[in-house]
Amino acid sequence: MNVRSRLVVFATVVFVTVASVGAAGLVTNHGITAQPTVDQQQFQPSAIDAPTVDRNGTISYDDDGESKTIVIDVAHSNDVSEETLEPVVSALTAGGHTVQYHEASDEFDSDPAADLNKTLRGADALIVVEPETRYTAEEAAGVSAFADAGGRVLFAAGPDSSGLGGLLGLLGGTQPTGDEFAAVTSPVGIAYDTGYLYNMEEYANNFQTIYATPSTDSELTDGVNRVVFDGPTPVVADGQTLLTTLEGTEHSETRETGAYSVFARSGNAIAVGDPGFMSSTNYNRADNDVLISNILEFLVTGEKVPGAPEETNAERDTGMKVESSDTGMKAGSSPPQMPST
Repeated sequence: MNVRSRLVVFATVVFVTVASVGAAGLVTNHGITAQPTVDQQQFQPSAIDAPTVDRNGTISYDDDGESKTIVIDVAHSNDVSEETLEPVVSALTAGGHTVQYHEASDEFDSDPAADLNKTLRGADALIVVEPETRYTAEEAAGVSAFADAGGRVLFAAGPDSSGLGGLLGLLGGTQPTGDEFAAVTSPVGIAYDTGYLYNMEEYANNFQTIYATPSTDSELTDGVNRVVFDGPTPVVADGQTLLTTLEGTEHSETRETGAYSVFARSGNAIAVGDPGFMSSTNYNRADNDVLISNILEFLVTGEKVPGAPEETNAERDTGMKVESSDTGMKAGSSPPQMPST
């Protein structure tokens, strides 16, 4: 037998021996040792203690019996889909209120501030979700004047969801809507932080799905025990802090632990660090529905001064009419197509 044939026979013997040991155990001069079995109970389904969150809530709120107009801003490339606000819109229209979408004008010589003010004059409340186009100083002044005149405003934004999320997002840090949002929130005394919050000890489905609890007694937190947010960003105001995360919550950028504000109020404006809690998939988790109900009651029970905000200089210069737009969505009608995310 030549050398090549011997090598082939040797390789075959080694292969057969290894396969036999793997299948039947180790052969020794003391007999056959059975292949060991490892009982890893921690990997069994029964050993997984995953926290559960109740899903049985409905949105229900009181109003003053008067039909109100609520404007949703979609004129600033807002990162909001129809699914995000569907429970809110449905609850408002079911209560006989009007939901109107403020869209950007397609006219080349239009004045964004004048267009927004015109819409707000006929509105009672404004919802702004994650704008990706910066508000002009004149637009921000109009929103501030609207709130000063009794109009109710809801701001909602979280960290930017574009790019890599999960652990990579945690390591690299994520940014919220930043300057685009600060331009309109700052004049009313509200500020959003950067990064997002997580908790490695107490959470709902994963370390980024965390709980927040009331930090003060308020009509906006009445009946709320705990709500669930997905990676919220901190938000503060010069008025009340309404909800804070649990102690031990960590900040994705500073790694500092503590209880962070994620829902706050400044006068007639409120701000939340996660718009997703109002979505179709999250509105009935824990006490999210109770918080949403309180927010809607806040929005539809304000008393705004008629005709506010006043005309801008551009409106007066061009002689624009100041009567409000009568386009909107009445109860039972279909919403316009909102931008998809």
